[in-house]
Amino acid sequence: MALLSSLRKLLTGSADATSPRRSSGTGAPSSPAPAPAASAARAEMPPLPSQAPGSAHSLGPSMVSTQTAVYTGGELVFPTLEASPEWLHFSARLLGLSRLKDVPPSAGEQALMQRLQAQRGSQWADLLPRLPAVLPQLMRLVRRPDVSGAELAQLLSRDPSLVGELMRLANSPRYRTEREITDLSGAVMVLGQQGLNQLVMSVALRPIFHQGRGRYASRAGTLLWDLSERTALATMRLANAGDDEFSAYLSGLSSQLGLMALLRALDGMSAPSVPPLDREGLHRQLLPLTAAWSAQVVEHWGFPPKVAEALAPRPGRGAESTVLAHLVRQAQAVALRQLMQPGLQPAQLGDWSAAQQRCYADLDREFSAGNPAA
Repeated sequence: MALLSSLRKLLTGSADATSPRRSSGTGAPSSPAPAPAASAARAEMPPLPSQAPGSAHSLGPSMVSTQTAVYTGGELVFPTLEASPEWLHFSARLLGLSRLKDVPPSAGEQALMQRLQAQRGSQWADLLPRLPAVLPQLMRLVRRPDVSGAELAQLLSRDPSLVGELMRLANSPRYRTEREITDLSGAVMVLGQQGLNQLVMSVALRPIFHQGRGRYASRAGTLLWDLSERTALATMRLANAGDDEFSAYLSGLSSQLGLMALLRALDGMSAPSVPPLDREGLHRQLLPLTAAWSAQVVEHWGFPPKVAEALAPRPGRGAESTVLAHLVRQAQAVALRQLMQPGLQPAQLGDWSAAQQRCYADLDREFSAGNPAA
């Protein structure tokens, strides 16, 4: 029923007010907003303005053009990803640029993109640090329905980084505990199986974004991880009760792997062979390309097929993967705005559904302290 509810929203544009809610107060997203018009010429990249409905300076609701999913040949598919002004500002910042030239890609940039598009999934995965060898064992254990809290606590206690992250997560606003959790067994009970799945994947993927040593990866790694973590939580919270929340979380967490791999690829090239990368036309191409590369990486790693399909939806995929792809797009929009513009009030989010506004507020409560983009 949850999946049918999501499909109905995608096709009819119905409001989310009648959908079931989880106790956390989040719900399914309403139909996506109309696609924003193409951006006007921008010679400068000023700080993002506060947004208000109808403002001439509004950046629009989405990281991408979130046009309503449509039927093509009897299958639910998505239009091509289209970068919004908000995303262009973010991608320029990742590359250390203060401005983008409002022109198509140069010949050098096009040649570079053609070279990169020829790479296979294994080559993109090789650009990233390897996943921990213990990850399959941890995943099998936390997904076992009969695993005991004591067994989990014993395994987790062997890794100080896991212990520290577990305690931090158990005491975070996400779980809203009435008292401080001070022991490992209590933290395991607070998180439950779903929280432990998230913990394992978060601890496994975070180093991938923090081990860059080159010009591009070292500058952008922390910012990309901040977006990935927020997108993971937003995707899970926008999902309907009963949906596969772990796949939703994992899809959001993996959504920027292709962009991280691109930055590491650029760091591996000699400086003269890398063009300025300052043309808006190139940055518009990066969004769909890096989404496809993220899908190739997780497919090579053996993640659930629906995760790769959600990151780069294609005709012929199942309805469940298409709905998940829609959730990831909406979650990226929420995560990007909270990262780049924390502290906005509901009146400044009037272009969003109630579910997206609640999701933004949840992220703002959890990540407002020490936000790198604030």
